[in-house]
Amino acid sequence: MEKEHQYKKMLITVNGKPVGREIWIDKVTYAPVAANPLADKASGTGTGPVAG
Repeated sequence: MEKEHQYKKMLITVNGKPVGREIWIDKVTYAPVAANPLADKASGTGTGPVAG
């Protein structure tokens, strides 16, 4: 059984064009997390949640 992802990727757009870069947020708290938490876990260099 595959574990459900706990993060969601957001991309802010204006008139359909991306503005800035993607933001990863926690699905429960909506707090921002590392640049790409799924890639960090795979590489073993996870930084965890950003202090806020």
